[in-house]
Amino acid sequence: MGAIAAINHIELVDDGFGGLEPVIAGTKITVRDIVGMFVLGTSSVEWIVENFELSHAQIYAALAYYYDHKATIDHEIAEAEAETRKKATPLDEIIRRIKKI
Repeated sequence: MGAIAAINHIELVDDGFGGLEPVIAGTKITVRDIVGMFVLGTSSVEWIVENFELSHAQIYAALAYYYDHKATIDHEIAEAEAETRKKATPLDEIIRRIKKI
């Protein structure tokens, strides 16, 4: 068996909560950002390349990292979405506030 090549496009940085967040090396763009745009969203790799000045290799490295850690990252995304929903103001409340103005 040959040697395994290291692909150095992903680094783990302190997330500020005692954990590590995978980001595209040299940027603040997280693997979850790429997942949100490409896997869960409707953005193409080409669109991400053009709009975020990333290389194809960086994006595909982020996607490879995601698929290697899919269960963990999906769980983190679900937790973040649930927390956002808990803090969100219901639409009917927003409409009531607007009508009072």
